[in-house]
Amino acid sequence: MMKLGIAGIGVIGESYLKLFKAGRIKEGEVTAVASRNTQRVEKILEKLNLRDVRVYGSLKEMLEKESLSGVIITTPHKLHVPMMKEALQMGVSVLTDKPLSSTRKEAEEMAVFAKGYPDLVKGVLFNKRANPIHKEIKNIVDSGKLGTLRRALYEVTDYYRSHRYYEESGWRGTYEEEGGGVLMNQAVHQMDLITWFTGLPEEIMAFLKEGNHRPMTTENDAYLHLFYKGGAVGHFITSTHESPGVHRLELSFDQGQIVMENERVLTITKLLEPEEDFSRRTETPFDHVPGTSVVKEFEPLEDKEEHVRTIENFIKAISGKEEIQCSLEEALNSITLVNAAYLSHFTGEKVSMKFSLEQYDQELHRKIQEERVLKEE
Repeated sequence: MMKLGIAGIGVIGESYLKLFKAGRIKEGEVTAVASRNTQRVEKILEKLNLRDVRVYGSLKEMLEKESLSGVIITTPHKLHVPMMKEALQMGVSVLTDKPLSSTRKEAEEMAVFAKGYPDLVKGVLFNKRANPIHKEIKNIVDSGKLGTLRRALYEVTDYYRSHRYYEESGWRGTYEEEGGGVLMNQAVHQMDLITWFTGLPEEIMAFLKEGNHRPMTTENDAYLHLFYKGGAVGHFITSTHESPGVHRLELSFDQGQIVMENERVLTITKLLEPEEDFSRRTETPFDHVPGTSVVKEFEPLEDKEEHVRTIENFIKAISGKEEIQCSLEEALNSITLVNAAYLSHFTGEKVSMKFSLEQYDQELHRKIQEERVLKEE
């Protein structure tokens, strides 16, 4: 059994401990955890009957005293990069919870730093990539059978969060501690998926609402316009205060379409010829392009199972059996898109994916100062 450590035992870290305790992760075991609140963690371990798991007050101490093959980081966002560096410097492979960082600049620096440790595994825990329905979409897109992208729509408004969610942890929903709101935290999974499926757009125009019906200072409503190379357009819509909400993905190409509903039903349409060829050839003004459609239904895959498969992938990657599910380089795409959306919101302008990292830092600093003033009022 591969020996692993977990750094940060909050809600997520505790949920991972439960997965290991239940035997759902077959090839690894947690032998040590690191947390500033050791007394709380000891009570959790006692409750879970994991008394053999050793507790340390810091990641550094855990890495120095334990012989670990890998560590999973589940701390607040701003600690992800420094802890990843610490683990790599100690010769330990690392899987960090999403996002890699809250800023493109820091994430980019981390990716460069990680290249100095080619023999260690470095990954980001974007567990949605483990879902079979998302893998199927990725395979179809990569096959090229549906041709060139024309339009993308991702509407995910079922990430419901109550007032209590933000009240329990003061760092949530803040620019200073979390780096952003729904785009940085909940829907960052779909930001990762849409860049996985379509690549990065060239430009973005963002319309965000901050603190909408919730006690937070960051956005919990987002409407993004995406502009791709070649003329394709996209829309990304998300919120955390709608109930029951909607979960739908549409990818339209010149030779077909993919529609996913509720991560359960996938409709794949293949046109018999490219749309524009049909349009130029046909003598009918209203008929659609002939094609065939296939509907596939997938069993719902709970978040916990996605986490299990993602952690198992990390273990297998350390063993050399698989490639890591989401590399640091791939994780740069989602944080680039998120930061570009925020910069568009801050400035009220359309933003290129090649935006100035220095400008972003300046605008984010300005928002953090405004946030501090609001908290003092």
